[in-house]
Amino acid sequence: MTTNEHPWRDWIPGVLSKNQVRQLIRCGHLRGVDEDSEAIGNASFDLSLADLGYVCMRGSIKPFGGPYEEPIKRDGLIDRLEPQPDGTYILKAKQTYLFKVAQRLCIPSEAQIYGQATTKSSIGRMDVLARLVIEQMTDYDTYRPLKNGQSFGDMFLEITPITFPVRVRPGLALTQLRLFYDDPQSVEIQSNQLYSNILAADGEEVDGTLSVDLSPITVSGEAVSAFSARPVEPGGDPLPLWQEEDPQHRLDPCKYWQFERLDQQGRLTIKERDFYILRSREHIAVPKGIAVYCRAFDETFGEMRIHYAGFVHPLFGRERADGVRGTPLIFEVRGHDVNVSLRNGEKMARLTFYRMSEDVENADQSYNDQLLQLSNRFAPWPECIKVDPDGSVRPVKEADS
Repeated sequence: MTTNEHPWRDWIPGVLSKNQVRQLIRCGHLRGVDEDSEAIGNASFDLSLADLGYVCMRGSIKPFGGPYEEPIKRDGLIDRLEPQPDGTYILKAKQTYLFKVAQRLCIPSEAQIYGQATTKSSIGRMDVLARLVIEQMTDYDTYRPLKNGQSFGDMFLEITPITFPVRVRPGLALTQLRLFYDDPQSVEIQSNQLYSNILAADGEEVDGTLSVDLSPITVSGEAVSAFSARPVEPGGDPLPLWQEEDPQHRLDPCKYWQFERLDQQGRLTIKERDFYILRSREHIAVPKGIAVYCRAFDETFGEMRIHYAGFVHPLFGRERADGVRGTPLIFEVRGHDVNVSLRNGEKMARLTFYRMSEDVENADQSYNDQLLQLSNRFAPWPECIKVDPDGSVRPVKEADS
């Protein structure tokens, strides 16, 4: 294993693996991450919050190429957010915040290392938008080498909870960064054979796109095609965005979510301003030498916004506990200003396939066995439930069910 200051000279272009990210850490090019940390995954690593947060007084502030924090502070666009007595921060729904990220990039431009960021799936499923800002960049969620020889990049995370007020704390990871050796476009793979090897959709042809699956599944004995969020009552407690170790101590799903069923025509109504969890009809099984990026066809697809733009890591869907090959992806969908009638099989997203710079060894297990699943911040659904006509879910004793 190379320990020189220029490990990329031994690499081939592609998405960096866990081993390659560790090499960057050892060489001092990525600071604030322990090389043995569980935050480093097969094809990305988590970025955590520092103990410095701001309220964005006039909404989100797009990166503009150059220093970021001081200019917007000087212009009165941000105001310091004070922590609670326990050290956590409360973020109100529909308010935008900015937090400094604990990690820092110190990568020479000669390395030709690029980056893409995306909200972690567990956070997106709670209707929280998190966008990475890297100083000297001009776009969200993007890192590219500069022409001046050295890229010293302080990073910030713009956070906007939408449905729920939430609570965060220093050290919490809401987003992840995927690094590439060479321009991501240069390591894209477009191949119908690859699509058919990775995607399965009940015998139908696949083309590198994802469609929605509205067919009902059974949860606790009840049929459900989607989940929709139930906003917290005014004055309600903010939801912690960290995961409790004991599943029984996690958030009660009955309190925050309801079941959605299809109408008589087999369609689902996406109601204006409501938030939904849906799944893809295609099941995906990723080889060890491929990483995938999923993005919506159009973020404003009709009159609904598709949040999902996320990473799929090597070996996802290939090492399921039940032995089944392939796992659906989750769509996080929000209605806009009018209702939308959604049909089964409607196209929702497109996949981009990238070559890994080196193959991975073992699968990351998060959501590997999912079907239609909430964020892992929520406890499992109770074994016995009652679904009311409006979709509200109540736990019941077995004798009453």
